[in-house]
Parts: sequence; structure tokens; C-alpha cells
Amino acid sequence: MEHDILQKRPGTRQLTLLHLFLGVAFFMPIVVTLAAVKHSGGGALRYLVAAPSAVVISILVVYMDWTLGRAIWLRSQQYPKRIQKGVGVALFGFQLLSILVGTVSGVKLAAFVVNHLAI
Repeated sequence: MEHDILQKRPGTRQLTLLHLFLGVAFFMPIVVTLAAVKHSGGGALRYLVAAPSAVVISILVVYMDWTLGRAIWLRSQQYPKRIQKGVGVALFGFQLLSILVGTVSGVKLAAFVVNHLAI
């Protein structure tokens, strides 16, 4: 009974798998970038450039993921439940893709910082 009430109130705040994936997508570029900079020998200047840049990349990845996913999901609400389920599965795949994009972006950022900044 309580579960039905929560579904009827779209403003109800719940922690979902989407939030977990958004958190992973946010932290992946940061963790990967800092780990790669540390592996290359670190240096204060590299960390000073890499950390804020990784946070900016993380924010962009999550923002794009959230806005595009939300727009697609809201658009799918006018279609039958079967199509909505397919859209949900596609958005799940999109979440995994955004995590992959964040990871690759973190690796590329670290390589750029290591190659262009002195220790």
C-alpha cells in the first residue's frame, strides 16, 4: 500500500540505481585522473591542474547524463508501458556509457597533464 502511494507522488525523494550510477559517473574521472597522475610521479603542479579539471569533467558528464536521460524519460511517459520499459533499459545502458566516457576522459586528462606539465 505504501509503495503505491510513493509511486503516485512524483515529488517523493528516493535513492535509486540512477543516483548510484550518477555518483559513480561523477567520481570516476576524478579517481582515475588522480591515480594516473600519482602513478606518473605526481608533482604539486600536476595535481593543482588535474584535480579541478577532473571535477569540471565530472560535472559535465553528470550534467549531460542527467539532462539527456531526464528529457528522454519524460518524453517516453506518453507511450505504453512496454515502450517505457525499453526506454528504461536503454537509459540503463546510457548510464553505463556515461561511466565509461568519464573513465576515458579521466585517463586522457591525466595523460595530457603528465605530458605537458613538468613535475
